[in-house]
Amino acid sequence: MKKMEKKIICLAVAMFLAGAIGADAAYQNQTLKEKDEAAKAKYQEAWGQYQKEVNFFKAARENFSSARTKLQKVKNADNTKDLGEKAKSFLGKSISALIKKLEALKSWVLNKRALEESDRQAIASEIDKDIAWLNDKALKASTATPEEIKEQARTIRQYWKKHRIWMKKITGQIWAARVNFTIKKAEDFAAKLSAKAQELKAAGKETAQLEAWLLEFSGKISLAKEKYEAAKAKFAEIKAEPGPDFENELRAADELFKAGHNFIKEANRYIKKAHAKLRQIVNEMKKAGKAEEAPAE
Repeated sequence: MKKMEKKIICLAVAMFLAGAIGADAAYQNQTLKEKDEAAKAKYQEAWGQYQKEVNFFKAARENFSSARTKLQKVKNADNTKDLGEKAKSFLGKSISALIKKLEALKSWVLNKRALEESDRQAIASEIDKDIAWLNDKALKASTATPEEIKEQARTIRQYWKKHRIWMKKITGQIWAARVNFTIKKAEDFAAKLSAKAQELKAAGKETAQLEAWLLEFSGKISLAKEKYEAAKAKFAEIKAEPGPDFENELRAADELFKAGHNFIKEANRYIKKAHAKLRQIVNEMKKAGKAEEAPAE
């Protein structure tokens, strides 16, 4: 997943840079780079906090398991009390780990500039609601009775089921948005190249090969767009709220997610082919007397 996203991001940036010539653009791109680095550092910090909480969670789970085994061997008041304390700690650490994971997810989402600002804020708002809900459960867990702990544990498990499906939907939406971001940049760049080709033609330059390659380039971007639309449709079918038949719904979500992911990979392949054709176009323009720097891989 990360490798694929990295390629898409590099291509998007390369195409943008190819159309943004001049000191002004260089300044803006440097500012953008600095913002990306700051956002990345913030996400890494949030992810690091989540990993720490996961370690605490694992330790609490191990302590709970040991206390339960101990009580099964020797049933007495001390062991019963110890199990209750370990269960409370285990539940608390479970909730803390989920909160830290959601905080890392929020940081990741807010850094995805390919998403519309309204979409980023909408997802972040939903994450904030979940965090507030979990914080409330953590507060109640700290003073809960053994029976209340069992009930809260069931509630948290149900929440996690919903979260697993919702995460697939959100991840798919972000993948699709990134591909769409790249496609739009490619379409804009194709329009600029087409305009330059017309200038060359008007100046009496031979442009038959150039126009043929431009047509091929646009065709590959159109195919990428078709795959993007197919992926977007698959991700949209994933339910945001699971119903009572969770296992079947999770399987359905997995199938939709995999299908959408495959469409994303196909779109990426067409984008890579378009990028290869773009290099030929730029080289041809240089030969024709209109130098245009090819974007790097």
